[in-house]
Amino acid sequence: MALYAAAAAVLAGVESRQGSIKGLVYASSFQNVKQLYALVCETQRYSAVLDSVIASAGLLRAEKQLRPHLAKVLVYELLLGRGFRGGGGRWKPLLDRHKARLKAELARLKVRRGVSRNEDLLEVGSGPSPASQVPRFVRVNTLKTCCDDAVDYFKRQGFSYQGRASSLEDLRALKGKCFILDPLLPELLVFPAQTDLHEHPLYQAGHLILQDKASCLPAMLLAPPPGSHVIDACAAPGNKTSHLAALLKNQGKIFAFDLDAKRLASMATLLARAGVSCCQLAEEDFLAVSPSDQRYRQVQYILLDPSCSGSGMLTRQLEEPGTERLVYSTCSLCQEENEDVVQEALQQSSGTFR
Repeated sequence: MALYAAAAAVLAGVESRQGSIKGLVYASSFQNVKQLYALVCETQRYSAVLDSVIASAGLLRAEKQLRPHLAKVLVYELLLGRGFRGGGGRWKPLLDRHKARLKAELARLKVRRGVSRNEDLLEVGSGPSPASQVPRFVRVNTLKTCCDDAVDYFKRQGFSYQGRASSLEDLRALKGKCFILDPLLPELLVFPAQTDLHEHPLYQAGHLILQDKASCLPAMLLAPPPGSHVIDACAAPGNKTSHLAALLKNQGKIFAFDLDAKRLASMATLLARAGVSCCQLAEEDFLAVSPSDQRYRQVQYILLDPSCSGSGMLTRQLEEPGTERLVYSTCSLCQEENEDVVQEALQQSSGTFR
């Protein structure tokens, strides 16, 4: 079921410090935001309990295809939530095979801790994890406004501007209605973690993009100058694409690929709101695109992620004669998805890239 996959993706993003729960939920393509947010929050709240039950039951050892974050969401629904929604899809039969063992391990945990209710298993004072307290990052969309104007608008609303941050501690110390300029990215404003700007007029008008800092880095590192032709190989939901367009100043061309029609439709809405006019969307598998296709003969800059790459695809792009710079952007900290892929691609390529 899409709900459980989306919840698992948000939990993984929070754990790897890609953003706050709310930010990642709103950035997902799942339509029922409130349902997703509630499930993620409750699963996170019982995280330590779920980890203990899953480990004791040997669930991940028995079901190799089940990833840890998805297992946590599914076990929460089975033991602590409302039961599987929409029938549970293909995961219900899998969890049913382990239902008795999981329930038994939950009961043993209650006995060991001397409690009778599920909520009594929560540790005293358990609150949001440090990862869920990542500051709220807001990119100023320079296609529609400038950073100074955005800062002035917030100041008129009673916010206190603290200038450019000099360290990460400045970001962590933010509270109340204070905000600051990121020390690395010149158009990135930083607010306290619980700041909600989804109803803010500047966001709704496309002047602000609610985009976590990690998501801003790929376009900044690719750094295509105005007039360039760029490929965004797995583009939806579109925040990075809109950032590329801002760097290009809408001059040049972005070829944005994604296989999911619904995500592309949402992306088209986001890009229109952001004032992007240099992007061509393609509901197409980037892996199936021919390197000799004349439409892409002027492409010099490429943004890839693991869903459309691997070392073979990286090598192919490195060997394209027109490619000047390529950014391979992942959502994990795992060596096998990051350094190992890059190292293998560099070894297989002709040696012109570093």
